[in-house]
Amino acid sequence: MTQPSVRTWLTLYCLAHAGGSAQSYGRLEAVVPPGVRVVPLELPGHGTRLRESLLGEMEQVVTEAVRLLRQDREEQGGGDGHDRPFALFGHSFGALVAYETARRLRQAGATVELLLVSGRVSPAWPPPHEPLHMLPDPLFTAELSRMGGIPDALLSAPTVLQLFLPSVRADLRMLETYAHRHTEPLDVPVAAFAGLEDALTHTDGMKAWSELTSEAFDLALLPGGHFFLDQPQFREVFADRLARIAPSSVRAATDG
Repeated sequence: MTQPSVRTWLTLYCLAHAGGSAQSYGRLEAVVPPGVRVVPLELPGHGTRLRESLLGEMEQVVTEAVRLLRQDREEQGGGDGHDRPFALFGHSFGALVAYETARRLRQAGATVELLLVSGRVSPAWPPPHEPLHMLPDPLFTAELSRMGGIPDALLSAPTVLQLFLPSVRADLRMLETYAHRHTEPLDVPVAAFAGLEDALTHTDGMKAWSELTSEAFDLALLPGGHFFLDQPQFREVFADRLARIAPSSVRAATDG
């Protein structure tokens, strides 16, 4: 039986890992519940904007993420309130950007329905590895590879990897030098996800996200290393977590 069409009830803005293209997160479109619109936020120097200059400071990155989000909302005819609800999702470096973007948006009075983060310990905690961003390219690549911090597709294509290394290094520098200065918790629910074999996270650091929100928090620990987003277990719990914030009318339509 064909499911009835469901109008868009949530836009999910996605931010990528260090050096990654947000466009690849568009594949989540096939995972999310009906009525969730997936919009990747592509940063300068990454993916489809590879020829643009990289941003070197977190404040600049957040400003650009907010600009892209607001541009999309204007194109869709919605403001920052409940008329067109939205959530943020970021993986690894993208989780840090999503967190800071959520804070910037809340300061401006926008409503963020949910912050979803994966592959990054609490921003209030330092990364669980020694700084890498100053290492020469061969050692930089070797260390990231050893920790599972580079997708296999890049490792198998050295020429392409060299093209992406500047953006990986720039993002990692921001991640490794980031200092958490916020004193008040974020009034947005947080859902966190981590791979049990991920050398770039650990359970205590993932649980510590709970200290950064005054709203609901939940953590899913899943099989896999740093890049687990294509794993069936992640896709299932990710979709379920989004479905929990669906309006009752949407749940009734899809259940029916």
